[in-house]
Amino acid sequence: MVLRELEDRQDAERAKDTDLKVGYQGELGAYGEVAAAANGGIPQGFASFEKLLEALRDGEIDEAVLPIENAVVGAITEALEPLADFVCAGMELAAVSLTSVPVRLSLAVLPGTPIAAVKRAWSHPAALRQCTHRLAQMGIERVVCYDTAGAAQIVAHDASTDAAVCSRRAAERNGLEVLIDDVSDKEQNGTRFVHLRMADHARAQVSLAFLRTSNMSATGRLDVLTGATLLPLAGSTEHPVRIWVLGADAARLQALAPVRDVQVISLGQPAAHAAKVTPPKQGTEPVVKSLPHATARKAPTVVEVGPFRVGAGARAVIAGPCSVESAEQVMRIAREVASCGATALRGGIFKPRTNPYAFQGHGLEALDWLVAAGKANGLPVVTEVMAVDQVKPVAEKADVLQIGARNMQNFDLLRAVGRAGRPVLLKRGAGSTVDEWLGAAEYVMAAGEPRLILCERGIRTFETATRNTLDVGGMLAARPLTHLPIIADPSHAAGRADLVEGLARAAWSAGADGLIVEVHDDPARALSDAEQALVPARFAELARNLALHPDARLPLAQLRAWVDAIDHDLGVLVQRRLEVAKVIGDSKRQTGRAVLDPRREAAVRRTYLEALPGSKVLADKLVDLLLEAAKAQQSIDED
Repeated sequence: MVLRELEDRQDAERAKDTDLKVGYQGELGAYGEVAAAANGGIPQGFASFEKLLEALRDGEIDEAVLPIENAVVGAITEALEPLADFVCAGMELAAVSLTSVPVRLSLAVLPGTPIAAVKRAWSHPAALRQCTHRLAQMGIERVVCYDTAGAAQIVAHDASTDAAVCSRRAAERNGLEVLIDDVSDKEQNGTRFVHLRMADHARAQVSLAFLRTSNMSATGRLDVLTGATLLPLAGSTEHPVRIWVLGADAARLQALAPVRDVQVISLGQPAAHAAKVTPPKQGTEPVVKSLPHATARKAPTVVEVGPFRVGAGARAVIAGPCSVESAEQVMRIAREVASCGATALRGGIFKPRTNPYAFQGHGLEALDWLVAAGKANGLPVVTEVMAVDQVKPVAEKADVLQIGARNMQNFDLLRAVGRAGRPVLLKRGAGSTVDEWLGAAEYVMAAGEPRLILCERGIRTFETATRNTLDVGGMLAARPLTHLPIIADPSHAAGRADLVEGLARAAWSAGADGLIVEVHDDPARALSDAEQALVPARFAELARNLALHPDARLPLAQLRAWVDAIDHDLGVLVQRRLEVAKVIGDSKRQTGRAVLDPRREAAVRRTYLEALPGSKVLADKLVDLLLEAAKAQQSIDED
């Protein structure tokens, strides 16, 4: 009886599936039609992927199939880009299954056309990319149209010697003759299609997630760490990293990419609100089991002291002299760096020197000078401790305790600062691996201090042109392993002032959470590390490049230079946007699509409003100006 009930239920489900309306992009005979029919249901073709997704959203179809990956060219961006746009706009979808369709791209012509006469071949851009080399060898120009089966229709109705790159089925449907059975650049060609349904009435069975971030390190090693397939998209100015990740759950992605501005939107969860993924809790298995604190899978740690804030998207610049030489000296420099937008003041009161006769610092007296300069300029202070007996008196006044590279594996000192009740800045040792660096961080955290900042300051290599080699790769390798903020020290890596700015920009662009930079207003008379200190004017130049916020204490000429630099950047960005918009317009014309898209314009207006909250009039005016410039450039008649 029970078995009969189960069989009846399965028969009902199968009957229900046969009534499903399954949408695909293309005409009859397209590979999408094969995928749409794979699980039963009634295939229904649409002219574009946008129309397909709109139909699914509006309830016109029950399921949509989209090609996501091809064996020859990888990600099918023509489908994944609009899918990303719809998901980011709030369309809640579930990935219910995958279908692999063997692909044999035939070269088909009107009957009697010799291959020597074929000069052009029509097809969908994804299909044309799969046979780039074969067509080039035959001297055949590629012509884009909206679909492989549509290409067969075009050739069938056009009395010419053009060819279509399509399936044999599409060729036969349209009365074409197949000249070459398969023109793919690679044997065993095939495409994977994902079946999508609305999340409110479907349970996902495929792990598919969309990840976007403004930080280029966000995707580092995700394929290795999760075993997932990464399907990269072109990205945008706001989110230069945009990828679909197939085969990794959203929670694990969020845990392994603990960098600023990471958004993971899952199509692998049945919940209607899967777009906002809660990061795993502290108790989740760490990335490195032997380092449960430093590599815990948790939200990015934020270290905060007054106005100083670093981690989880907050970026900090710590600046000041290598050594605190006098009360007047540190006060002058603090004023300079604060006016340029620095968020904390650095200064050494104890100095570890290779030569025992070199200047060793003024000690605790200099701490009072440093703290006074910081308070006068609204900056928390960061200073180094070198011995266990220095920790308590320094922690009573300093805001952040620094452990220098030479003491990274001074384990007694690490335990002492971990018990001091102050945030810790831990520099990487010159000869230490990333694992050893994280191990040192574990000592501090195990002693009780969770507010820890990692600092990459260069490692020792065979290179002699620089003091050390700034290991940006090591910094990026550490990123997916830890939730702790990571900053860079370009001054100690360079050992030369002329290299500091370039290294600082490199680390900043690579996604460092901050920088620590040495600044001195008279390097020729500096008592330590004179060669690597930036003068205030050069630091101001760096601050402009990093988009820090100056204050009114900066001279008017420098403030004007700040604005001039921003105006120049705006002009360059506008020109780049117009150039890319023209390419998009040309692409749309080739595929017969309208160049102006009201829905896309609305999305652009939302983007500008998000960037200028509370300034809707200004945001709309800027978009209006861009649209006017784009129309003028592309000679589009508004009528």
